[in-house]
Amino acid sequence: MRFPRAMMGRGHLGGHNPAIQVVWEKLRTSFWLVPSLMALAALAIAVAATWADFQLADADPASMPRFIFVSTPDAARDVLSTLLSSMITMTSLVFSITMVVLSLAANQFGPRLIRSFMSNPHTQFVLGTFVMTSVYCLLELGSVGSTTEEKMQPFPSVSLGLLLMLVSVLVLVSFLHFLARSIVSETLIKRLGTEVADMVAELDDLPEDRNQQTAAALPEDFEREATFFGPRADGFVQSIDLDGLKELAEDADVLVAFSFRPGDYVIADGGGIGVCPGRNCTPELQEHICRMIVVGSRRTSTQDPEFAIRHLVEMAVRALSPGVNDPYTATAVLAQLSAGLAHLMKRALPESVVTGADGGARIVVPSSTYASVVGAAFNQIRQNAASKPFVILHLIEAILRIADHVRLPEQADVLEEQLDAALDAGSAIGDFDRQAINARAEAARSAINRQRQRLIQERR
Repeated sequence: MRFPRAMMGRGHLGGHNPAIQVVWEKLRTSFWLVPSLMALAALAIAVAATWADFQLADADPASMPRFIFVSTPDAARDVLSTLLSSMITMTSLVFSITMVVLSLAANQFGPRLIRSFMSNPHTQFVLGTFVMTSVYCLLELGSVGSTTEEKMQPFPSVSLGLLLMLVSVLVLVSFLHFLARSIVSETLIKRLGTEVADMVAELDDLPEDRNQQTAAALPEDFEREATFFGPRADGFVQSIDLDGLKELAEDADVLVAFSFRPGDYVIADGGGIGVCPGRNCTPELQEHICRMIVVGSRRTSTQDPEFAIRHLVEMAVRALSPGVNDPYTATAVLAQLSAGLAHLMKRALPESVVTGADGGARIVVPSSTYASVVGAAFNQIRQNAASKPFVILHLIEAILRIADHVRLPEQADVLEEQLDAALDAGSAIGDFDRQAINARAEAARSAINRQRQRLIQERR
């Protein structure tokens, strides 16, 4: 088993507990959290409205404002009953429409992109509004007029129910407009591009000594002296609590090295974790280390810089499939990717080495590199667009746009490798299209070399 021996990047992904971030990721991409909270809010509102009914039970109806509903308890219950039945029908309609749109989106853009729809606050708020109004009407239906005489009196609770009904109708109209726009590819591409931008924004800026590489810190006899074990479950590594692991490693005076990173798939009880020296690796320490690793059934954006990028790439690959053959969606994805990668050039990728208080290495974990991130963005699109000069040309255009933002020599090397690969992929294209591709490729190569020369001069 081989572990990385060179530092793969600098920076970090957030400072919060990774396990908590994974839980929050699951909660914010669920349909039940916001509606449940709004249902609880309906309970509190219903209690307050019922209290207002009893407080105004003996008030003169003629002195009440016009927006306060005034009637007998039986009439009030009839109104609430009508509102409740209408809201149940509308709620069923909204959930049905949502499921249909999700099915269409899964077929058109891919099932993994359903997460983007489910995490949208607009959708969650609409569903929560209908659930809240239904719960409120149900609670008030059982309390209105339960201890009052059959006489004309004000019912603020009914007025509030009518207001919530009006809000629900307005929200329904807004929701239909939102759904119509959400299944347009450009809207989804922009939304996923925002996720890429958010991921990049969580990374640190490149430090002043960005041209200096830090050597990795595995001892030569690591594989001979270390004890190897693996996570306790099968699945994707969702997060690794590096802060907690550093404390464990310092207390036990060990070096912990991983052969996997967040986003990789692991098998239970494998050998992907090494602890050196092995004599200090007790069964209790192994259990503590395994608890610091969150393994789940799917990848998450926590500590995985390539997660959001792969969602965009999936859209482009599906668009380039023979059954769809939609190069315009692929080029729109390339444009969005170029924006995200251009900003990434100014950021430091996560560290692969975590040092302790004494300055020595305590944790070594594989980290994303500029080559792996740019490759995740472009490789599959290039491979599926080898016979499509229109897409290859836009791929080169994307490289040209990114080249102006290069900040490290290794970034320039990565872009040049991608440029060469794009030219090789288009080698079978006709002469006329080939000329246009070569012309843009020369412009991109010139931009890359110009940035490389500038970096060399800065180092002097």
